[in-house]
Amino acid sequence: MTVASSMPASGSKQPPSRLWRVFWLQGVIPSNILWAVAVWALSQGRTPLLLAMFALLLLYTGWIIPAVWRAAPSAHNPNWGVAARGLTVAWGLNTVLVVFFLTLQLVAQ
Repeated sequence: MTVASSMPASGSKQPPSRLWRVFWLQGVIPSNILWAVAVWALSQGRTPLLLAMFALLLLYTGWIIPAVWRAAPSAHNPNWGVAARGLTVAWGLNTVLVVFFLTLQLVAQ
């Protein structure tokens, strides 16, 4: 099957791909909420909550990367699957590095 033949005909209605749901509803929105709580905990000096959020973010990151990777082939356009994989891996790497360096900063205080 070629890329062109797997694309929907113009004007045809197709349900959203599984990738859309996994990337946005299980990936982007929850991760932003988790980070918002972590930033709030950091600004309020609530170290136990912050450390709990860091642990949760690392577990969540370990779950979402393979979830997006598996859902990527369901995209209507294969380029969206590649983009979702790349963005999710970059976001995961960023999460790991920020958690690592913020934890180092907390330990040094």
